[in-house]
Amino acid sequence: MSVSTKSASDVYLLSLQSKQSRITMASLLNVIAYKIQKKKYHGDVDWSVMNYELVLDLLNFFLEQGKSPATINVYLSALKGVAKEAWRKKLITVEAYQHIKEIKRIKGTRSIKGRALELEELNQLIDYCMQQEGVIAMRDAAVIALVYGAGLRRHEAAGLMLSDLNIQEGSIKVLGKGNKERINALHDRNLDIIHVWLDERGLEPGPLFLRARKGNRLINEPISGQTVYDIIIRRYQEAGLKRLTPHDLRRTFATKLLENGEDVFLVQDLMGHASVDTTKNYDRRDEKAKKKAAKALPF
Repeated sequence: MSVSTKSASDVYLLSLQSKQSRITMASLLNVIAYKIQKKKYHGDVDWSVMNYELVLDLLNFFLEQGKSPATINVYLSALKGVAKEAWRKKLITVEAYQHIKEIKRIKGTRSIKGRALELEELNQLIDYCMQQEGVIAMRDAAVIALVYGAGLRRHEAAGLMLSDLNIQEGSIKVLGKGNKERINALHDRNLDIIHVWLDERGLEPGPLFLRARKGNRLINEPISGQTVYDIIIRRYQEAGLKRLTPHDLRRTFATKLLENGEDVFLVQDLMGHASVDTTKNYDRRDEKAKKKAAKALPF
């Protein structure tokens, strides 16, 4: 029986179900690797050095850097995951692992990032794309409409297949974090925009959103999550709108549903969140009220 040559960090990443989670955690582990052993790749680290004090030193380093509690806790999660695999590989003792496992998460919050768009902004952005010539503009309009209309993450939108779209039912099947599937109904306006895109794309099986080359020539290959990001950033700039990110469209989805009186647990399911607390972080309903109160302060 062969002995595994994979590092504890590589094994930890293999244990994560989501491709996006593996990418994120690998990036964080590379930061940790350089900090503790000046290694650019986490797989080159000798993880037998892991102990309680090392992890505390790293957390303190990130605190001094001004990183948010939420970000530091993601680093801590990665460190605990690697420590578990290091113990399994007999690189550290069970006592060392237990001490690391017992380290508590950092408490505290920061001001909420991102914003929810006004519907006028959203429609202006989509209309701008649809007024341009060429299949790329039609694709971009459909991407923006669906990221908002189904509350999608970037990689969820990029990973959609034509077969995930049910035109008759007016719904889309989404594969989210943790390999969890959800089916979200789509607004008629969203379906109209998708129909325009499909007229350009055709009904050939494959990715819903195709890559495009110069000359507006489509190829039957999927776009990436980075492409979704680039599309939204480029189009809001061209349309002359206030800065926004793909996640702002997802925040807008949650906020508009909550403004409409929908139950927060229903919104949690539609967004594919494991915890309702995560869904609450997307709620921007109170921003206007806080601004109004601050503006009305006697001075």
